[in-house]
Amino acid sequence: MSSAKGQDKIQILIDLCWEYRFSNADSARIYGLEALELARNGKLKELEGDALHNLGITHEAQGNYQEALKYELPALEIRKIIGNDLKTANTLNNLGIIHDELGNQNKALEYYFEARKIYEHLGDKSKIAMVISNIGIVLKAQGEYVKVIGYYHEALSLYKELKNEFGIAACHANLSSVFYFTQSYDSALYYALLSTDEFRSQNVRQFLPTTLSNSAQAYYKLGKTQEARKSLLEAIKLNEEFDNKFDLSEVLLILASVYRTENETKDAKETALRGLSIAESIQAKKLVMDAHLELSSIEEANGNYFASLKELKLYNMQKDSIFEQDKIRQMAELQTQYETEKKEKEISLQKFKLSEQALKIERNQAMIFGMIILFVLLLIVFILERSRGKLKEQKSKALQQQAFQKELTRSVIDLQERERSRFSQDLHDGFGSLITALKFNLENPNPEKPNTESLFNQIYDEIRNVSFALWPQVLKRDGIVQAFRELGERLNKSGKIKIEVITHGFIDLGESEIIVYRICQEWLTNILKYGSASKITIQMISHPEELIFMIEDDGNGFDTESLSLGKGNGWKNIQSRAHILKATLDIDSQRFNKGTTLTLTIPKIIEDTNREVA
Repeated sequence: MSSAKGQDKIQILIDLCWEYRFSNADSARIYGLEALELARNGKLKELEGDALHNLGITHEAQGNYQEALKYELPALEIRKIIGNDLKTANTLNNLGIIHDELGNQNKALEYYFEARKIYEHLGDKSKIAMVISNIGIVLKAQGEYVKVIGYYHEALSLYKELKNEFGIAACHANLSSVFYFTQSYDSALYYALLSTDEFRSQNVRQFLPTTLSNSAQAYYKLGKTQEARKSLLEAIKLNEEFDNKFDLSEVLLILASVYRTENETKDAKETALRGLSIAESIQAKKLVMDAHLELSSIEEANGNYFASLKELKLYNMQKDSIFEQDKIRQMAELQTQYETEKKEKEISLQKFKLSEQALKIERNQAMIFGMIILFVLLLIVFILERSRGKLKEQKSKALQQQAFQKELTRSVIDLQERERSRFSQDLHDGFGSLITALKFNLENPNPEKPNTESLFNQIYDEIRNVSFALWPQVLKRDGIVQAFRELGERLNKSGKIKIEVITHGFIDLGESEIIVYRICQEWLTNILKYGSASKITIQMISHPEELIFMIEDDGNGFDTESLSLGKGNGWKNIQSRAHILKATLDIDSQRFNKGTTLTLTIPKIIEDTNREVA
């Protein structure tokens, strides 16, 4: 490059800026700034626009979106003046990316659709596929998942037609993200792993942090926390290498959540605080808000309720701040629009109306200004009153939560003592007489008494029954569906009752299965004791947003209001466990042998993938 001169040297510098835009953004900016200075000195507008565009991308890649706008907006102006449609569309695409990251989704869509119109006019299928993918990302943020999947498959079809391996990998990454939001975690994991392998084979390392983060979140939802942790740690290392502060902060907060789930609260807190510090340094307000929410959950897990409440207040303050900034921005836009219209009106009036009319306009303007001031004052009073009301409400909720936690703890202790008592009683009643009979039989053989082998078989069956009641191994080995089927088979052997288990597209519940099993087991015990039922049906149904367990019997029914008045612990135990799952309980029962139905409804609980720049 030392021998290159004039425009050739500037072009080489611009190309180097583009080449290093993701792998080493600082070096890329050195080349880009030198090219920009030389282009301006030589009054070479097209090269100046190219340098500005590439410099904007280096800032966008690191999450410095306001700095990126300072370069991309003048680049757009230059390229429109020159009349280079392809380069103009490329800058429009990148402005869409920046505004989407800043939360201005409608503005982002305006830039994307303008860019798409130019690409379609040029017949550039590769660029059409690129901007279609980016439009899909914005629509995903707006919850339009069906439309998003259609956009991604349209882009994927174009990339396959062009045999564009990078574009195919990017579409797979985007599909991973949208399937995550539709709670299709297996599909999300499949596309995340597929795109990771594709980017590795292409040596496109700058996109690996996002695909690794996507796979980690899918692993986490599927209960595979160790795999999630491994992917997140690799993503953190790569984000540090590329100095991508925004994504680094986001991945750190996800890892903190994994640590918290694994009860590693010390590591969780340190990781969340680091993510918060980075988010604050780049003024990523949404991430700052998420960090305080995660820290609130961590402090609650540690039993530090006052610290948890403090973090929750910071979360709400940040949330309100974002809301107020959006309102201020909207008001500023309205004010600008108002000022523009006012100036146009003044010019028209100056041409066609007399001085008396001008004085009237000024008087009207004063009235409008006074109304605006009054409106602003009323708005401030409203905001202050609303904030004070929110603080009172939060304090009340915190006190209610503390009281509920105490009651929940008492219920759990009662439940444990009850289980111990029942286990002791089963051992005494079941094994005591059998062991005594066995001892007597061994000491005094008698052909007319039950033989030793028969007694051993009875003891063995009793051990299996007690073991199944304590912790059914089939639940851990084969899942909740098979556990209920085995429970039904055991109860059916009595010949006194018939139990039928029906499933509809049911999925693995992970660690929550034992809680659900105990709730249903407690209710079945209640039916067998008091319900006088001859048939019980257990249905397990999976919906996109919730899981439903329904237990129906044909017994004599009961008055549901008696549950809250009863002195027993069974119903309290069921409610405590349902609260852990954030589930709802509904009972429909009628007396006079019309049966009872218990319904347990459990709500189901990645990161936008990389957009392509042009």
